[in-house]
Amino acid sequence: MVKPDDQDTSRKDRILQAAGELIVEVGWTNVTTRLISKRAGVNNALIHYYFGTKDDLLLEAASVAFEAEMSGPMTMMEEAGSIAEVLKDAFAWLRSMDVRSPLMVISMEAAHQAVRDERVGAWIRGVWSGYFDLFAATITAGQERGEISPYFDANGLAVVLGALVDGLFLYRLVELNFDAEKTAGAIDALIDALAKGTQ
Repeated sequence: MVKPDDQDTSRKDRILQAAGELIVEVGWTNVTTRLISKRAGVNNALIHYYFGTKDDLLLEAASVAFEAEMSGPMTMMEEAGSIAEVLKDAFAWLRSMDVRSPLMVISMEAAHQAVRDERVGAWIRGVWSGYFDLFAATITAGQERGEISPYFDANGLAVVLGALVDGLFLYRLVELNFDAEKTAGAIDALIDALAKGTQ
């Protein structure tokens, strides 16, 4: 026998999954509660019961999908043995990324929606803040190991390198044709330049 709490969790999970899938398929602004309820196989009223408004649901669904997609790359950054490994792994991950993956599409949909909804903007800022904090901690560890010059401010460098990764992320999304091997070589040269102050 299914317990009421388990049934509630199952319904909520189905609604969240349906909302996340629909953001990717039809775009944030085109998602309706009717589409969500049909996809999730629930009564439309349950959406408002569990989540309040459609906007509340879409924000939570985007957050859940984004965190699931980013858990691997964030763990990779935490476990990397050097800043060079972080950048090389990030670049390899971007090269292999499906441009129509939930992470890619939801990221762009959320960035677009942030112009209209301050809560979405606040969520994106929170995500990036956590990303930059982790990047800065990785850079600080690299400085302590002598991989990067101590003259660089870790937080400032985290923003610059984060912008590099985000820019390549955007290029992949729009399928911009660029020479991946030459780009990888430029990243290697950048890492070498960052380390020169330690020699």
